[in-house]
Amino acid sequence: MYVVSYFTDADEALHLGYSHDGHDFVTVNGGRPVLRGMVGTGRLRDPFIGVGPDGLFHLLATDGWTSPCIVHATSADLLTWSDQELVPVMAEVAGAHNAWAPEFFPDRRTGLYHLLWSSVVEPGSSAEGRDYEHVGQNHRIWHCTTEDFRTYSDSALFFDPGHSVIDATVRELDGGGFLMAYKDERGTNDLATAHKDLHLTTFETPGGPYAASTGPVTPSVVEGPSIFRRGDELVMIFDHYLEGRYGAVRSKDGVDWESVALTLPPGMRHASVLETPDLATLPPRWDDHGETTAVGRPR
Repeated sequence: MYVVSYFTDADEALHLGYSHDGHDFVTVNGGRPVLRGMVGTGRLRDPFIGVGPDGLFHLLATDGWTSPCIVHATSADLLTWSDQELVPVMAEVAGAHNAWAPEFFPDRRTGLYHLLWSSVVEPGSSAEGRDYEHVGQNHRIWHCTTEDFRTYSDSALFFDPGHSVIDATVRELDGGGFLMAYKDERGTNDLATAHKDLHLTTFETPGGPYAASTGPVTPSVVEGPSIFRRGDELVMIFDHYLEGRYGAVRSKDGVDWESVALTLPPGMRHASVLETPDLATLPPRWDDHGETTAVGRPR
């Protein structure tokens, strides 16, 4: 089964959808939120769900535009959640303005889980008065590690290509190593802009060295990539955030990508897809679904 987590502009809270085939997704709970933010700013933006070392589902989310913390909670069924907590990943980093789009991935060789997010770090400056929603800032990808989601290493720079980047997502490759997609955050929020598209790199060890980046592998203006495996291919979805729609591409090898049509929940923003064989049957209330919208080839 595939589970997609997302927020909407109308409701910055956790929404869920699911699919049995990785092609047609329907909403959970009639498209209404399954969890609202209870800590920090009360927002749950860019929700990401993965499976932790305890076998539980772990939620990470952005706590608003300029919070140095990320939101964390756990669940056994994706509907009933633990108390939320703020993880202060950038609170001790001088000049840190934010912590956006947190995700995590496991490194099976070390047993560590790597948390990733995007941050602006400008010592001596403040986020106060900046229009983060509409004006691009100078981001890099940061990370920390954990064994148990209770204690965390110090935060450190993870990926810096020499220009602003956000929204990194990492997938372990079947043949070894890792594939990372990220957004080139240069340019302006205008459909005619250069940049604001998705690129790829690979690495053998978290933190690099990184292979030369390839791309763009999507049109612009897009963000929020998520990669999942469907049969013998990888599928990457992404948010056309200025146009209120979603796009998707697929690849057999992680190198050559082509557009693909999916059916996804309407109004979805910055979604992440979880592959979870543990949910072979639907939990209670998951059959109370709502609308879907078709995602075709990017215009």
